[in-house]
Amino acid sequence: MRVRKLILPVAGAGKRLRPLTLRKPKALVPLNGGPLLEYVLYEAQASGIREVVLVISPQHLDQFRKYIREHNKKFPGMKFHIRFQDRPVGNGHAVVQAADIIGNEPFAVRFCDDLIVSDPPVLVSLINIYNTYKSSVLLLERVPKQRVSRYGVVGVRKVAKTRPGLPKGNIFRVFDIIEKPKLSVAPSNLTIVGGYVLGPTIMRNLIKIVNSLPVAGTDALPIALALQVELIVKGKVYGWEFTGRRLDCGTLDSLKEAGRFLKGR
Repeated sequence: MRVRKLILPVAGAGKRLRPLTLRKPKALVPLNGGPLLEYVLYEAQASGIREVVLVISPQHLDQFRKYIREHNKKFPGMKFHIRFQDRPVGNGHAVVQAADIIGNEPFAVRFCDDLIVSDPPVLVSLINIYNTYKSSVLLLERVPKQRVSRYGVVGVRKVAKTRPGLPKGNIFRVFDIIEKPKLSVAPSNLTIVGGYVLGPTIMRNLIKIVNSLPVAGTDALPIALALQVELIVKGKVYGWEFTGRRLDCGTLDSLKEAGRFLKGR
């Protein structure tokens, strides 16, 4: 089954981008003339995505509706849906809000504050890897060891690239995922960044987790929980250490740095 649907969790408050986010959602903050959201939508378009689910905060409904109304012609053939996340309880919870659109299909997830400059676009590569191995794939970045406690970290075994059509960069078989570990217990310095292509069982796992934990704290329900279940049950999750440049757009300083990089290309 082909990957045709993308979930964009864009309900975050964007506190680190204030004052830019006092009156608009983080995904609509401009970068070099276009909102952060648009960079990911162009990536999705190049990847063959046909349906996009924006999981938003209810207070931003009018702004996202306006963006879709005024700019959907840039993305011919792409259908947009809006769903709500009214509590900041994690990206896994955000993904579940799109369950009615995804159904029993594989799907992609991207985050607008992690822009990846890569040729081909990273979603194209992630989808190719998913289609090759028929298993969920995580986008990975290697970071200095002293920073691993900020991220979800994976334990991996390298996969030999013996099949045609796979992208450049290391492809790994993932055997462990730990959220924000201490350096002493981190299984590697490979961290999950803003991209996934996930099989249907991941959505089913997330729904079960959300239904079993009706009251949860901030960021308590990450996608990683469902991936950990997948590892226990099936033992098959892959990771791709992408080639290209990641532009972190989550803070004012990093957003300015991303703008300078893009202007210089």
